[in-house]
Amino acid sequence: MLIHRLGFTILTILIATCCGCHEQPSNPDWVVINAKIWTGDRDRPSAEVLAVRNGRFTYVGNSEKEARRSTGKKARTLQANGARIVPGLTDAHVHLLGGGLQLSRLNLRDAPNRSAFIEAVAARAKKTPEGQWILGGRWTTESWPDPTQPTKRWIDPVTPNHPALLSRMDGHGALANSLALKRAGIDRHGPSDPTGGEIVRDPATNEPTGILRESAIELVRQHIPAPSVQMKDQALEAAMSEANRHGITCVHTMSDWSAFSVFDRARKSGRLTLRIRQYVNESDWNRFIDKAKKKRNDHWLSIIGFKQFMDGSLGSRTAYMAEPYADNPPDQPDRRGLLLEVMHTKDKLRRMCQAAVAAGFGTAIHAIGDQANHLVLNIYENLQTTSSTRHPCLRIEHAQHLLPEDIARFAKLGVVASMQPLHKADDARYAEQAIGPARCQTSYAFRSLLDAGAPLAFGSDWPVVSLNPFLGLHAATTGRTLDGAVFVPEQNITIEEALHAYTTGPAYAVGNHDHHGKIKTGYLADFVILDKDPFSIAPDAVKQIEASETYVSGRRVWPK
Repeated sequence: MLIHRLGFTILTILIATCCGCHEQPSNPDWVVINAKIWTGDRDRPSAEVLAVRNGRFTYVGNSEKEARRSTGKKARTLQANGARIVPGLTDAHVHLLGGGLQLSRLNLRDAPNRSAFIEAVAARAKKTPEGQWILGGRWTTESWPDPTQPTKRWIDPVTPNHPALLSRMDGHGALANSLALKRAGIDRHGPSDPTGGEIVRDPATNEPTGILRESAIELVRQHIPAPSVQMKDQALEAAMSEANRHGITCVHTMSDWSAFSVFDRARKSGRLTLRIRQYVNESDWNRFIDKAKKKRNDHWLSIIGFKQFMDGSLGSRTAYMAEPYADNPPDQPDRRGLLLEVMHTKDKLRRMCQAAVAAGFGTAIHAIGDQANHLVLNIYENLQTTSSTRHPCLRIEHAQHLLPEDIARFAKLGVVASMQPLHKADDARYAEQAIGPARCQTSYAFRSLLDAGAPLAFGSDWPVVSLNPFLGLHAATTGRTLDGAVFVPEQNITIEEALHAYTTGPAYAVGNHDHHGKIKTGYLADFVILDKDPFSIAPDAVKQIEASETYVSGRRVWPK
């Protein structure tokens, strides 16, 4: 690791954990020399020296002498030996606690076929006490030799004494075994599909297959015991460490209201190694707007806005499209996906957006299908024409498939396209099959959105896919899919543009662009030392980049 080449010892930082402590640990002062710094500042994009004092950059340039003048006499020297340094990376869309919990749950993401899938479930069942739930999953069958979707019959024989709910990769579908379905009261007699969801059934017998989509998943999920306080705290610690090791210093997390107490507990005890910007993910925002105003809002932890779902996902064929899917089954030729519950009550989403913006909060609306995106843009356009407030944090999460005429509307309305480039590498394996080649031309439209002048912020959607931002950088700049093909290369962007989408773009998306996301004098001192230079290596090698060291407010958080 680079730290071994630097030739100095980092003093251990003691983290206060007493109940009366309400601040993060103090941060050391630094002078970093002999670096190749990409600042993210368009006015001064490169430098060789930086200085940090009290958690802020006090100098960025090429003079070691000036850097030392700007910081304290006891500032430590970090000899970078020509390594590339970039601003701390931000993941603009994660599910932080869910990701942390998934790290200890069953992971089926890499199962290559049906037998490996079943064997992994069986192995977890053997290690799990009888009666306890088997959770996790994140499975996908699209790249299998036989892409047939799983059913409860696959796992019932190996989980006779464990209820199981195994999420599909994107979280918009799940597989439940017979014991879990029984606890939820789901059988061939009922219940009917809930609004915005589907219980997949055998057409001959009406027996549930075990596959649940969208809101139908909640019929089973509501019977799962909630994680304990200790489990949530441990999940946060694991999630922060996973983020830091990938050079991530800030996240925008889509988390329910209860998650804030977990984040705030870590903040008060000085355990945060990650800046957290939360979008409260609740079905009815009105219950939480006044509460959110009273919560802590500082450089470590803040509630930025509210999250809502418009539709589902491409893989589950629940993304809401303007035209039917290209691969619809004969008995459902007009299937276009699902609009979720919030859109089944007239003007409900528009009214919630109005209330959030009036209270000073942003909005983050999940929309994957082209028609879902169109409808959200309509709501945002109405919001801006009927309100005197033009909030900088109007976002569409995913913005994955767009009608050609809607691309310019993102720029016109100032709507942030909050996108996850690794989804392109993943979903592109079956996108043309699902929606045909013509609609794919404006899917994952990074290039078109930037050329139109739309603000762009990149994230991962972890735990749906890997938290590793260098995999996202690779996907955005090469168009390379997980199976090695190249998909819609016309939408590729440059490495510098992609880095902006992981730094300055997310800072703009939450209104932090005047103090975060750049290596610039006065800005928060978050930076990453990389083991390879993304500007000089081959494009396909970008996915192999690792963070040698990660600093938040000048405090090294990776390696610990």
